[in-house]
Amino acid sequence: MYPISYEADFNPTPNRWTSFFRLLLAIPWMIVAVFWGILFVFTHFFAWVAVVILGRYPQWLYDFNSGVVRFSIRTTAWLYLQTDVWPPFSLNDDPSYPIRVNFAPPAERQSRLKAFFRVILVLPVALVLSYGTSYIQLLAGVVAWLTIVFRGYLPEGVNSMMSFVNSFHARVLGYIALLTDDYPPIGIEAARASSGPAPPAPPAPPAAPAV
Repeated sequence: MYPISYEADFNPTPNRWTSFFRLLLAIPWMIVAVFWGILFVFTHFFAWVAVVILGRYPQWLYDFNSGVVRFSIRTTAWLYLQTDVWPPFSLNDDPSYPIRVNFAPPAERQSRLKAFFRVILVLPVALVLSYGTSYIQLLAGVVAWLTIVFRGYLPEGVNSMMSFVNSFHARVLGYIALLTDDYPPIGIEAARASSGPAPPAPPAPPAAPAV
């Protein structure tokens, strides 16, 4: 499983009014995003230097940079109407929030070469993000806004499209932030198996009588 995962709870009947005014309501989060983004410019550079020189990601930098990615993806998912629950302003994980971006613990050792050339290695997926999935996200947001405001529901297919895009964007941003050396795949994580008890095994067939 990829070390950066995305989960979203599907709500088929979001609030029409908060959906209608989402761009206006999102202004405070945009201001906070600018603040976190300015800090991220410096912490990302510090992380790059640390990984290139030491071969490992300092925990405090990992926690902050992964939190910035989490905040960005949660806010974007809310802005594009995958959820109408107000996103937290903090960078911390909130398991109760409908949009969850989870990160594996930092690796004990990371590739110095992959970190040094990250700006080059990320170009293919960055182009897919800029000229492919971002337009899909915009289309999904427009369709979601129209159907929620005028019909009162979010189509399940649009929600799946949003999960696909946001999952990919979370992986790409995490890869840019050096949170993993694993190249980001395109696709949605397979659903996790149920945590309930496993069904009992069928009884073994009776042994054949001895001859």
